[in-house]
Amino acid sequence: MGEHAASRLSTLTARPRAEASSLFARAFTDWAGVPKGPLGWISAHTVLNGGPGSYPAVADALQLSPDDTLLELGCGAAGFLAGQADRVQRVAGIDLSDIQVGLARKRLGEKIAAGTAEIVHGDAAALPWPDASFTVVTCMSVFEAFPDPPAVVAEAFRVLRPGGRAVLNIGERVDPGTQTHRILNGTVWVWAQDDVRSMVEQAGFTDVTIQYVPWGEDTIANRQLAKLVGPLGRDLRLARGIKP
Repeated sequence: MGEHAASRLSTLTARPRAEASSLFARAFTDWAGVPKGPLGWISAHTVLNGGPGSYPAVADALQLSPDDTLLELGCGAAGFLAGQADRVQRVAGIDLSDIQVGLARKRLGEKIAAGTAEIVHGDAAALPWPDASFTVVTCMSVFEAFPDPPAVVAEAFRVLRPGGRAVLNIGERVDPGTQTHRILNGTVWVWAQDDVRSMVEQAGFTDVTIQYVPWGEDTIANRQLAKLVGPLGRDLRLARGIKP
């Protein structure tokens, strides 16, 4: 094949590949990023509804007490908040998906009526609560999809009271030497561990630690769930920090 013909063939095949990549990226966003449309309805009512098996490990890292007020960013259908609501004074969640917000409000209906729970439709990078509103902030399995992750970490810091703590799932375990980059047409972040630590520290947090927890028990079902929600399907990275 001549050089001109090879170049033309490359041009002809590049567009279908780009279109396929864009289509897959949109499908992933509808499925697990900000669930919407038919794909979002299915995922919200099935694989995302129960939440990852890492909930117990995250709860342990949070070290919750009865006096705590807990905020979850990207709370989804409130599976985690529902499990912690009786352990703390008050819970709140925010999510950008109308589908997930509806499910969360239904799940926490009694707590909302009692004034001990709140679910808000909104952006984690522009939280509607005043400064120093919570003692604990967490986030699981959605940080990869945030367009402006540093802004989200800064907002988490802002709404925490002094002495409050954040445990944020920021990405997954990556191979040594991996550089921070985006995948799926720039819609999903993959972070190097050092960059996560730096982002959390730059927001103002101190005593920053990084740990990894599995999605749950090492079963075929959990491994498949991790791949569906992913994007990498590996152990979750938890960044913990204290607001001075």
